[in-house]
Amino acid sequence: MFKIIEDGYTLGYVPRPLVIVVVEENPFTVGWHTPVNKNPFLYSISIDKTNYSYKLLKDNFTINFLTSEYFEEILIAGSYHGDQVDKLRLLKNIHLTNSEKVSSKSILESFMVYECEVYQKLEFQDHCLVIGGVLVIKYKQGKVKPKNKLALTMGKNYYCFNTKGFYKKI
Repeated sequence: MFKIIEDGYTLGYVPRPLVIVVVEENPFTVGWHTPVNKNPFLYSISIDKTNYSYKLLKDNFTINFLTSEYFEEILIAGSYHGDQVDKLRLLKNIHLTNSEKVSSKSILESFMVYECEVYQKLEFQDHCLVIGGVLVIKYKQGKVKPKNKLALTMGKNYYCFNTKGFYKKI
Protein backbone atom coordinates (compact mmCIF):
# COMPACT_ATOMS: atom_id res chain seq x y z
CA MET A 1 0.00 0.00 0.00
CA PHE A 2 1.28 3.48 -0.91
CA LYS A 3 1.61 6.39 1.49
CA ILE A 4 0.86 9.94 0.43
CA ILE A 5 3.70 12.48 0.60
CA GLU A 6 2.45 15.91 1.64
CA ASP A 7 4.70 18.97 1.40
CA GLY A 8 7.64 16.67 0.80
CA TYR A 9 8.27 16.96 -2.92
CA THR A 10 11.92 15.96 -2.57
CA LEU A 11 11.08 12.66 -0.87
CA GLY A 12 9.66 11.42 -4.13
CA TYR A 13 12.87 11.90 -6.10
CA VAL A 14 14.59 9.21 -8.04
CA PRO A 15 18.35 9.72 -7.59
CA ARG A 16 19.72 12.18 -10.17
CA PRO A 17 23.32 12.98 -11.10
CA LEU A 18 24.68 16.25 -9.79
CA VAL A 19 26.46 18.61 -12.18
CA ILE A 20 28.26 21.90 -11.71
CA VAL A 21 26.96 24.66 -13.94
CA VAL A 22 29.20 27.66 -14.53
CA VAL A 23 27.86 31.10 -15.44
CA GLU A 24 30.70 33.50 -16.23
CA GLU A 25 33.15 32.37 -13.51
CA ASN A 26 30.52 31.39 -10.94
CA PRO A 27 30.11 27.63 -10.35
CA PHE A 28 26.93 26.24 -8.77
CA THR A 29 25.53 22.76 -8.31
CA VAL A 30 22.39 21.62 -10.13
CA GLY A 31 20.43 18.43 -9.52
CA TRP A 32 17.47 19.33 -11.69
CA HIS A 33 18.68 18.98 -15.29
CA THR A 34 17.70 16.97 -18.34
CA PRO A 35 17.84 16.88 -22.14
CA VAL A 36 14.64 18.23 -23.69
CA ASN A 37 15.22 17.99 -27.47
CA LYS A 38 17.46 16.15 -29.96
CA ASN A 39 17.61 18.42 -33.00
CA PRO A 40 18.57 21.02 -32.08
CA PHE A 41 20.10 19.51 -28.94
CA LEU A 42 18.55 21.37 -26.01
CA TYR A 43 19.38 20.74 -22.37
CA SER A 44 17.57 22.27 -19.40
CA ILE A 45 18.57 23.27 -15.89
CA SER A 46 16.28 24.47 -13.12
CA ILE A 47 17.49 27.30 -10.88
CA ASP A 48 16.01 28.79 -7.72
CA LYS A 49 15.18 32.40 -8.61
CA THR A 50 16.57 33.70 -5.29
CA ASN A 51 20.09 32.41 -6.09
CA TYR A 52 22.90 34.72 -7.15
CA SER A 53 23.58 32.40 -10.12
CA TYR A 54 20.11 33.07 -11.48
CA LYS A 55 20.80 36.80 -11.52
CA LEU A 56 24.02 36.21 -13.51
CA LEU A 57 22.53 33.87 -16.10
CA LYS A 58 21.83 36.02 -19.15
CA ASP A 59 23.41 34.60 -22.31
CA ASN A 60 25.32 31.36 -21.76
CA PHE A 61 26.52 28.71 -19.34
CA THR A 62 28.39 25.42 -19.18
CA ILE A 63 27.22 22.12 -17.71
CA ASN A 64 30.13 20.20 -16.22
CA PHE A 65 29.87 16.47 -15.51
CA LEU A 66 32.26 15.26 -12.81
CA THR A 67 32.80 11.90 -11.15
CA SER A 68 32.14 11.40 -7.44
CA GLU A 69 35.86 11.90 -6.88
CA TYR A 70 34.88 15.59 -6.83
CA PHE A 71 31.93 15.17 -4.45
CA GLU A 72 33.31 17.69 -1.95
CA GLU A 73 33.66 20.31 -4.68
CA ILE A 74 30.15 19.54 -5.91
CA LEU A 75 28.86 20.19 -2.38
CA ILE A 76 30.88 23.39 -1.96
CA ALA A 77 29.68 24.80 -5.28
CA GLY A 78 26.09 24.21 -4.16
CA SER A 79 26.43 25.35 -0.55
CA TYR A 80 27.65 28.92 -0.95
CA HIS A 81 26.43 31.99 -2.81
CA GLY A 82 28.98 33.55 -5.16
CA ASP A 83 28.07 37.09 -4.13
CA GLN A 84 28.91 36.26 -0.49
CA VAL A 85 31.87 33.87 -0.74
CA ASP A 86 34.73 33.44 -3.19
CA LYS A 87 33.86 29.86 -4.15
CA LEU A 88 36.91 29.54 -6.40
CA ARG A 89 39.12 29.95 -3.33
CA LEU A 90 37.27 27.09 -1.62
CA LEU A 91 37.29 24.79 -4.67
CA LYS A 92 40.88 23.59 -4.42
CA ASN A 93 40.59 20.48 -6.61
CA ILE A 94 38.87 21.92 -9.67
CA HIS A 95 40.03 24.61 -12.05
CA LEU A 96 38.19 26.86 -14.47
CA THR A 97 39.35 27.05 -18.06
CA ASN A 98 38.21 28.93 -21.15
CA SER A 99 35.38 27.41 -23.14
CA GLU A 100 35.36 26.92 -26.91
CA LYS A 101 32.16 28.78 -27.94
CA VAL A 102 30.80 30.60 -24.86
CA SER A 103 32.19 33.21 -22.48
CA SER A 104 31.32 31.20 -19.35
CA LYS A 105 34.17 29.04 -18.09
CA SER A 106 34.36 25.23 -18.10
CA ILE A 107 35.78 22.97 -15.39
CA LEU A 108 39.02 21.33 -16.47
CA GLU A 109 38.45 18.17 -14.39
CA SER A 110 35.07 17.39 -16.00
CA PHE A 111 34.80 14.20 -18.03
CA MET A 112 32.21 15.93 -20.22
CA VAL A 113 31.08 19.54 -20.72
CA TYR A 114 28.09 21.02 -22.55
CA GLU A 115 28.60 24.61 -23.67
CA CYS A 116 25.17 26.24 -23.95
CA GLU A 117 23.62 29.48 -25.04
CA VAL A 118 20.32 30.46 -23.44
CA TYR A 119 17.56 29.30 -25.78
CA GLN A 120 14.53 29.95 -23.59
CA LYS A 121 13.60 30.66 -19.98
CA LEU A 122 10.37 29.41 -18.42
CA GLU A 123 9.55 31.26 -15.22
CA PHE A 124 7.68 29.49 -12.42
CA GLN A 125 6.80 30.59 -8.89
CA ASP A 126 10.16 29.84 -7.27
CA HIS A 127 12.33 28.36 -10.03
CA CYS A 128 13.25 29.14 -13.59
CA LEU A 129 13.70 26.39 -16.17
CA VAL A 130 16.56 27.54 -18.38
CA ILE A 131 16.79 25.72 -21.68
CA GLY A 132 20.18 25.86 -23.28
CA GLY A 133 21.02 25.27 -26.90
CA VAL A 134 24.08 23.02 -26.74
CA LEU A 135 26.73 24.54 -29.01
CA VAL A 136 29.59 22.22 -28.11
CA ILE A 137 29.93 18.88 -26.33
CA LYS A 138 33.46 18.30 -25.05
CA TYR A 139 34.61 15.05 -23.51
CA LYS A 140 37.83 13.44 -22.41
CA GLN A 141 38.59 10.40 -24.51
CA GLY A 142 38.49 7.25 -22.42
CA LYS A 143 36.75 9.03 -19.53
CA VAL A 144 33.08 8.78 -20.59
CA LYS A 145 32.22 5.32 -19.31
CA PRO A 146 29.12 3.62 -17.96
CA LYS A 147 31.17 2.61 -14.92
CA ASN A 148 31.89 6.22 -13.89
CA LYS A 149 30.99 6.63 -10.24
CA LEU A 150 28.67 9.64 -10.01
CA ALA A 151 27.34 11.69 -7.13
CA LEU A 152 23.55 11.48 -7.08
CA THR A 153 21.06 13.60 -5.20
CA MET A 154 17.81 12.40 -3.71
CA GLY A 155 16.87 15.97 -2.70
CA LYS A 156 17.20 18.01 0.49
CA ASN A 157 20.84 17.11 1.20
CA TYR A 158 20.46 13.36 0.71
CA TYR A 159 23.14 11.88 -1.54
CA CYS A 160 24.22 8.52 -2.82
CA PHE A 161 26.62 7.09 -5.39
CA ASN A 162 26.21 4.53 -8.11
CA THR A 163 28.68 1.79 -7.28
CA LYS A 164 28.65 -0.18 -10.52
CA GLY A 165 28.12 0.67 -14.12
CA PHE A 166 24.60 0.01 -15.30
CA TYR A 167 25.24 -0.51 -18.98
CA LYS A 168 23.50 -3.22 -20.91
CA LYS A 169 23.64 -3.41 -24.65
CA ILE A 170 20.30 -4.34 -26.16
